[in-house]
Amino acid sequence: NMVKLRAESYRAMEDAVYRGKCRAIGVSNFTVKHLESLRTTARIWPPAVNQIELHPYNPQSEIVAYCQEHGIVVEAYASLGGQDSGKKTWKKLGGKLTERNEVLRIAKKHDKTAAQVLLRWATQQGHAVIPKTGNIEHMRENIAAVVDNEWAEGGLIDADMSELSKLDQHSSAEDKARLCWVRDPLKHLQFD
Repeated sequence: NMVKLRAESYRAMEDAVYRGKCRAIGVSNFTVKHLESLRTTARIWPPAVNQIELHPYNPQSEIVAYCQEHGIVVEAYASLGGQDSGKKTWKKLGGKLTERNEVLRIAKKHDKTAAQVLLRWATQQGHAVIPKTGNIEHMRENIAAVVDNEWAEGGLIDADMSELSKLDQHSSAEDKARLCWVRDPLKHLQFD
């Protein structure tokens, strides 16, 4: 029973808080249904963070709104569009996010990289991002992406945000825009 397992795992993390082992706890890949279920058994509510796949192809509006309403920080992983997808998936979506004409046009306009534009899209909405890189130059670029004074207009302008938001593919098919864990054999298990 996944509901019970989630509650037990969260209870163990709550115990760690009560023993002074950590100051905050969070969850990952929780849906609204998962959080509502957890809320009925949690002693510490709300969780500090919900880490989810989040990018313009998959903005996860429903869970983001729920988290904002309940004071849960949204932490975006795969902000550049994930790395698990194959050529067929990219083709259906219109290409890799970092290679989309819309993203490249906005990047050129601001003298930024596509990655910086995508990271900024998430942080400008108030989300934390966790870009993955071992390359020191990419680390510098990632930091510059989220610092306001590194952008001529203090960030992306409304028209840029609107254009990136139009890339949303999530509503067209439940898993179509999900770009992480696509090859994971557990992805089809019933986790509700």
